[in-house]
Amino acid sequence: MCEVVLGEFLKEIKKNPSSVKFAEMANILVIHCQTTDDLIQLTAMCWMREFIQLAGRVMLPYSSGILTAVLPCLAYDDRKKSIKEVANVCNQSLMKLVTPEDDEPDEPKPVLHRQTESHPDDTLAKQEGAGSGGPDGSCDSSFSSGISVFTPASTERAPVTLHLDGIVQVLNCHLSDMAIGMMTRIAVLKWLYHLYIKTPRKMFRHTDSLFPILLQTLSDESDEVVLKDLEVLAEIASSPAGQTDDPGSLDGPDLRVSHSELQVPTPSRAGLPTTPGAKGLECSPSTPTMNSYFYKFMINLLKRFSSERKLLEVRGPFIIRQLCLLLNAENIFHSMADILLQEEDLKFASTMVHALNTILLTSTELFQLRNQLKDLKTLESQNLFCCLYRSWCHNPVTTVSLCFLTQNYQHAYDLIQKFGDLEVTVDFLTEVDKLVQLIECPIFTYLRLQLLDVKNNPYLIKALYGLLMLLPQSSAFQLLSHRLQCVPNPELLQTEASLNAAPKSQKADSPSIDYAELLQHFEKVQNKHLEVRHQRSGRGDPLDRRVVL
Repeated sequence: MCEVVLGEFLKEIKKNPSSVKFAEMANILVIHCQTTDDLIQLTAMCWMREFIQLAGRVMLPYSSGILTAVLPCLAYDDRKKSIKEVANVCNQSLMKLVTPEDDEPDEPKPVLHRQTESHPDDTLAKQEGAGSGGPDGSCDSSFSSGISVFTPASTERAPVTLHLDGIVQVLNCHLSDMAIGMMTRIAVLKWLYHLYIKTPRKMFRHTDSLFPILLQTLSDESDEVVLKDLEVLAEIASSPAGQTDDPGSLDGPDLRVSHSELQVPTPSRAGLPTTPGAKGLECSPSTPTMNSYFYKFMINLLKRFSSERKLLEVRGPFIIRQLCLLLNAENIFHSMADILLQEEDLKFASTMVHALNTILLTSTELFQLRNQLKDLKTLESQNLFCCLYRSWCHNPVTTVSLCFLTQNYQHAYDLIQKFGDLEVTVDFLTEVDKLVQLIECPIFTYLRLQLLDVKNNPYLIKALYGLLMLLPQSSAFQLLSHRLQCVPNPELLQTEASLNAAPKSQKADSPSIDYAELLQHFEKVQNKHLEVRHQRSGRGDPLDRRVVL
């Protein structure tokens, strides 16, 4: 009987919606949308769907309460499929009501509404505290102080203003609750992304409070959640609304490296462009697209990888590849190399450099960046190479692979000569083994073809023989040995043109790179690693596996 009466009542509302005070009834629906009785919840949710569609933006001031009721329902299983479907419609309809007009203008007026801001989102929690935060009430304690109960709407049709404080608090609470369902977490991240797209200036007021939980969400078990989380973080890092006049103000005490420290030391980097100050650190010279939050994101991401090694092993490559698609690959690698240059944990720096190098050499997402580094024809590419090189020095084998990628074969040979002074461990030989496997991959097709031009690539052949001499007689040794046996006799390949041609020097088109200084930097970094290993040995800490000769 009650269901029939409610149905007739809703029909009358649909017939004449202009005379209905939707806002005055919204509070009742929000409360009943969170009941444990399935029929009451479904009925209230159906009413909520109709109210949002009929009233439109009139419902916007009550968004936080609606989201508190709707979001948990999105994680329901098939036993409550009908409630879940109606809740999804409510969620999508409410999201569509948020438009760019809800954002602040380019020059926002002084904020004077703090004392008169008794809008519904700011007084929502007293009734929600009794039965909010989803069926299990898991968010009650978080909402009780800042989110409000619906107040009766005014009879006057005043312009609707979107207040984000309550909405963001609801979204933050649901994202922080690890017990919440995957679909709810995805919906929360979609809301955050939508708000950063439609109302970026308002949203950046809340970025500092959202940032920690967004970073924590990278450890979520679901790939879909992590991917959507990366989209939100990428939007934060690239939105023009996130640009501040004082980038240093973004760095809290939890950040290990300040903007001023991120400058790569370049006292003897002759001919390479440098941009002093924090301004030049925000982005690569060739792609000035990132805002002031970009470096904060990169620093905190590396810090998270350092504290959660499992995250780096399991999700690190996936996260970095997706960021290279969402943002700019050059900026990602340039910034991470800058930060790792200041890294105090040398073992982590070596591990991270190895991971970045593997991604650089093998990921399809980085095809353009590899091509940019392959020839070093521009000052920007030379600058990027030197920046990467200085951090890649944390790992000797990755430094050689970077030289192979950039066709710096003479410098690669010089580096391999220095390997005789390094401590050879099983891990070191394993990385040499992996490098030999990479040389046989499609990424180094051009390198293998250059073996045909023996006269102009003598250092390439010498560098490969150097790797061969480092390896024990394993499968990798046999593989590289067979490859070098295929190098033709230069006398058999000589033609009249090749006899008259002068041999090429290393990177004649990039004279601005000071390779001697880079080699000194490599020795300096490796000496630091040696000191740290000796200190760990003195403390009895576990060392890398040594080779017993």
